[in-house]
Amino acid sequence: MRDGAVREVLALRRLTELMNRVSAQDDLSIVFDMVVDGAADVVGFKVAAISLVTPSGDVEVVAVAGDDDARAELLGRRTPRASLEAEFAVAERWGSLRFVPAGELPDGSAEGWVSSDWTAPAPVGALDAWNPEDTLIAPFFDAVGELLGILSVDLPLSGCRPDLTQRAVLELFANQTGIAISAARQRHALSERVRLAEAVQTVARIAQEDLDPARVVDVAAVPISAGLAAAGLWLRAFAGEDDDERESVSARSGRPVRTPVTLVAIAREMAASCWRAGVVAVVGTDHVEPVSMWAGDDVARVRTFLTDAGARSLLLAPMGSGSSCFGYIACTRGPGDPDWTDAEAQAALEMGRDLGRAIRNARLYAVERRVAVELREADRNKTQLFSTVSHELKNPLASIVGHVELLRHEPDGNRDWSLGVIERNTERLQRLVDDLLTLSRVSDPDRPMPEADVDLGEVSRDVVDMFRPRADTQRIRLTFDLQDRLPPVRGSAGDLERVVQNLVSNAVKFTPAGGKVAVSVGRRRDRVVLECTDDGFGISHEDQARLFTEFFRGTNPETLQVPGTGLGLSIAQRVAARHGGRIDIDSEPGRGTSVRLLLPAH
Repeated sequence: MRDGAVREVLALRRLTELMNRVSAQDDLSIVFDMVVDGAADVVGFKVAAISLVTPSGDVEVVAVAGDDDARAELLGRRTPRASLEAEFAVAERWGSLRFVPAGELPDGSAEGWVSSDWTAPAPVGALDAWNPEDTLIAPFFDAVGELLGILSVDLPLSGCRPDLTQRAVLELFANQTGIAISAARQRHALSERVRLAEAVQTVARIAQEDLDPARVVDVAAVPISAGLAAAGLWLRAFAGEDDDERESVSARSGRPVRTPVTLVAIAREMAASCWRAGVVAVVGTDHVEPVSMWAGDDVARVRTFLTDAGARSLLLAPMGSGSSCFGYIACTRGPGDPDWTDAEAQAALEMGRDLGRAIRNARLYAVERRVAVELREADRNKTQLFSTVSHELKNPLASIVGHVELLRHEPDGNRDWSLGVIERNTERLQRLVDDLLTLSRVSDPDRPMPEADVDLGEVSRDVVDMFRPRADTQRIRLTFDLQDRLPPVRGSAGDLERVVQNLVSNAVKFTPAGGKVAVSVGRRRDRVVLECTDDGFGISHEDQARLFTEFFRGTNPETLQVPGTGLGLSIAQRVAARHGGRIDIDSEPGRGTSVRLLLPAH
C-alpha cells in the first residue's frame, strides 16, 4: 500500500511539473516529445506515441518514446481515419480512454508494433495481465471538440492493465496534450498571420502612417481632392461586418450640401458593381458611364443631387481589396470644370485600391490584436490553473513525502499513524484529480449531455440518506422535505446527483455540532427548486462574489480548516448552467447559508 501511494503521488507530481514545462513551449515537436516521454515515465509504460490527424483525415504518428525499435517502425506511419473509428467502435470505454483487448481488433486494422522481447512482469494468466497485442488509446480534442490526435501507450512496467489512478493520469495527460497543442498551434498561427500581414503591407503613405480607417479616410481627403481637382469630395468606408465599427465619412465641398440617404444607397451599390468590374462610374448632365450599369431612376437622383450641389459631373471610384468593396470615393466638378480624363479615372481607381488595402489591413490588424489579447488571456488563465493545481498538490505531497521519509528512517515508529496520513492525503489527491476531470468535462460546451427525465426529488432523497450517517456522527440534524407530484427535469442524472452531493456535503461540512441542515425539493412556477439551508458559519458578501471560482474556498479561517478542493461549487454551477438552470445563494456570516438550485421543469 505504501509503495502504491508513493508511486501515485510521484506520478501526479511529475505530471504537474511536466505540464508546466509543456505550457511554456511553442515548438510543437518539443511538445510532442515531452508529452510522450512523460506519458511513458509518469503513467508507467515502456512505450508511448502521439499520432495527429492530418489535413487528409488520416492519423500520423509524430512522436514515439521508450523503445528505439518502436520509434523506427512507427514514426511517420499513417492510419486511415476509418480504421481508427472502427477500433473505437469495438473498444471498451474507460472514461475517455479506449481499450481493445488482444484479438479483438476489427478486420482490416493496420498491424501495430509488437515487442519481440518483452516479458510481462505479471503472472501468466492473470486476469489483468497485459498482452503485447492489447491496444490502449487516449484521444485528445481541440476547444470545439474536433479530434486532434491520440496518445497511445504499450507495455506497462507493472505487466498489468492500468488501474483507475493510472487511467485518470492518462486521461489528464490526453486532455492537457490537446490544450497544449491547440495553444501552440494558435500561437504559431497568430505569429504567421502577423508576419504575412507585415509582408503584404504595401499601402499608400497615409495608410502606412495611420491604420485607423476613420483616420485614413479623413487624412486622405485633402490629397485626393487636390490630385483629382475636385470641387467636392466624399469618402465613405463601410462599416465592418464583424465588429462595431461605424461607417467612416469625410466630406469636402465648396458648397455645403446634405447627402440624401437614397443617394448613399445608390453609391454603395454602384461602388460594389464598379469594384467587381474594375471601372469607375461617371454621371454628367448629358452622359453616364458605363451605361449598362446605371438604372434610369438612379441617374435622375444623382443629377438632382448635382444640381443642388452646384456641380456638373460626378466620378465614383470604389475602395476595395481582393473581392471586397470597402467604400467609395465620390468627386464632383463644377460647370466650368473639365470632364474627367481616363488618367484621372485610373488614378482614382489606384487610390481606391490603396485605401482599400489600407482599410483591409487596418481591420486585419484589429482582429489580430483582439486575437492576441484573447490568446494572452487564455495563456494567463492556463498558467494560473497550473499554478493553482501545483499549489493544491504541494501540501498533501509534502505530507506524504515526509511520512515516507519518517517510515524509512524510523521503521519501528508509529507505522499506522504514518500510513493513515499517507492514505488520507492520497485520497485527497484522488479527489482533486476526479474533480479536475469532472470540471473539464462539464466545462466543455460542445460535449454532448445525456438527455433523460430525472426525478430530482428522488435523487435528492438518496443523497440525503447517504449523508445522514455523517450528519449523525457530527450531531447535526439533517431533514428532508419533498413536495408531491413534482415534474421531472431534463438532463443527466449523474451530473445532477453530483450537484446535490456538493450542496449537501458543503452544508454538513460547514455546520457545527448541534446545528441543522434542511433540504427540500419543490416547484415554483416553471422551475423545480432544490433548497439546502444550514445554520453554519455563513459566507461574507465579498466571498459570495468569488464563490464559483475554481479552487476558491473563502476567507473565513473557520471554513478554511475544513478539508476540500474548492472545485465543488464551480462544478455545480457549470452543471446547472448546462441544464438551463442556476444556483442562488443567500448567506451572512454567523447566520448560516441557503443555497437554491433552480432547474426548468419538463
